Amino acid sequence: MTNTVTFNNFYNVINNEKRVGETTYCGIDPSTGKELWEVPLASEKDLDEAVVAANRAFKKWSSLQQHERSRLITEFASELEKYKDAFTELIFKESGKPTQFAESETIMGINTLRGHAEWSVPDQVLKDTEEVKVVLQHVPIGVVAGITPWNYPFQLAILKIAPALLTGCTIILKPSPFTPYTALKLGEIASQIFPPGVVQVLGGDDNLGPWMTKHPDIAKISFTGSIATGKKIMAAASETLKRVNLELGGNDAAVVTEDFDIPQAAQLVAIASFAHSGQICMATKRVYVHKSVYPEFMTHFTAIVRSFKAGEGFCSPIQNKMQYEKAKSIFADCEENQYKFAVGTGIIPVSEEQSGYFLPPAVIAEPPETSRIVQEEPFGPIIPVLTWSDDEEVIERANNVPTGLGATVYCRDEKRAWRISERLETGSVWVNGGLKLDPVALFGAHKQSGIGGELGPLGLKYYTNTRTITYWKELPRKAEDGGKGGIFA
Repeated sequence: MTNTVTFNNFYNVINNEKRVGETTYCGIDPSTGKELWEVPLASEKDLDEAVVAANRAFKKWSSLQQHERSRLITEFASELEKYKDAFTELIFKESGKPTQFAESETIMGINTLRGHAEWSVPDQVLKDTEEVKVVLQHVPIGVVAGITPWNYPFQLAILKIAPALLTGCTIILKPSPFTPYTALKLGEIASQIFPPGVVQVLGGDDNLGPWMTKHPDIAKISFTGSIATGKKIMAAASETLKRVNLELGGNDAAVVTEDFDIPQAAQLVAIASFAHSGQICMATKRVYVHKSVYPEFMTHFTAIVRSFKAGEGFCSPIQNKMQYEKAKSIFADCEENQYKFAVGTGIIPVSEEQSGYFLPPAVIAEPPETSRIVQEEPFGPIIPVLTWSDDEEVIERANNVPTGLGATVYCRDEKRAWRISERLETGSVWVNGGLKLDPVALFGAHKQSGIGGELGPLGLKYYTNTRTITYWKELPRKAEDGGKGGIFA
């Protein structure tokens, strides 16, 4: 029988035990700027203890039949569902998402768990003859350190937990210090379902991540966050040749062709650009509209963006002060360079009535291709809209950034849509619908947007090592007796 979980006290979870810390800190409600609850700050000793427990648990957890692991994962999803409303409120408080967006994230995370429980990475028979059988196996890597960001604290934690557990790994989760609460509660509930050491969660500051990446007994780092931090993780992981899964920043382009319904395109692009104030890795960050329909598009698009109200889903607060200042610098750069604001302004108004890290939405009309607003990911509610006239031209411009996470094509000509999509240097391309992830579709990246992938049956493989077993049913004949000889059969 599980114990009731309360949502006003928070603990680190080590070996299924709730732990307090010698040092605590508080997250901030981004809609008010006020402090939330105290959470413990994990020490290096806490991490060492968690790693020992995770390695001990790995031996038994990885030896379970997969249907047993799937059963417990499904049970975990059902237990989380009992606390759906509490998690929704918690996400609302710590991330700044309006309730309907927070509830959607909670449901998405629970469904992600259930989806993973149905998948597997079966053995693959590569060859089976009278003489020899060759089998490729995918075996669990070991202890995984999952490091998650602040924009989707529930779903992105689940995206680390689910594939790790299903494949037989154990996991130690480190949430962002900006949004520690959701993950700590995930760990507390997990401790009621899984054996000790299988799922552990440590709240920590900027020291905890480096301790994880250098720890010799952690086998893999799965990180979602910035490109700069991802590069540091990759460099540190090289010392022990840890496996890495890096889902980093993107500067996703949307391409709108002249044959698409323009009012519909404006609506879809507005949603994909401004949901959660643009604080989504796969959100549209650049819009390329065919010049023949650009005036019509801008009429509809700007009207939609002007309708967004502070505190709603498309004008939620920036989650933390550091990101708030980064986004503000993009606004200021557009103002200083006198780019045309079709919506908004580069001068951020300060209201005595409005607290929190709010930025009004802005649309920049046809800035230079070399401008910061086009070349950088603002991760805030500001978007450039540019024109194009030739398919080859827009493909080249869309690809002319160092990142390659995702892109969207709005085009009714199916053959043309495929031609454009297949030329875009991104891990994902969505046609006629942005911000729509199919759970079976691998979410990967090109260029500096990351390494590895998540979601779908293919995403499981990134939590495994391969092992090839070659079994000779008959001893190979010697070369002098007419056998093939050499090292290749």
